[in-house]
Amino acid sequence: GGGLTSERGAETVKTSGGAGETGLLFDPPVIQVAPGTEVVWEWTGKDGVHNVVATDVDSGDPRQSEPDSLSQTLETTGAHRYYCTPHRAIGMHGAIVVK
Repeated sequence: GGGLTSERGAETVKTSGGAGETGLLFDPPVIQVAPGTEVVWEWTGKDGVHNVVATDVDSGDPRQSEPDSLSQTLETTGAHRYYCTPHRAIGMHGAIVVK
């Protein structure tokens, strides 16, 4: 799927890294949240190591694998797009829309 999942009422939102049959997806791929929402990427452990890198900002390389997770609180409105470096070419990407 590629639809928008609205989580505007939640204080914390979780998305899976390494989702789907192949383990090469973020699920849900696009999430809408309110400013100040904590987003947590949890690794499924499928298909090796994944990371989250912002498309428009050099956010370093927070590469982690299961059972670790990555947490980020987003304050700035707009679309925050990201990808997984090892699997970017095959479409492992997502977005958080802060509105």
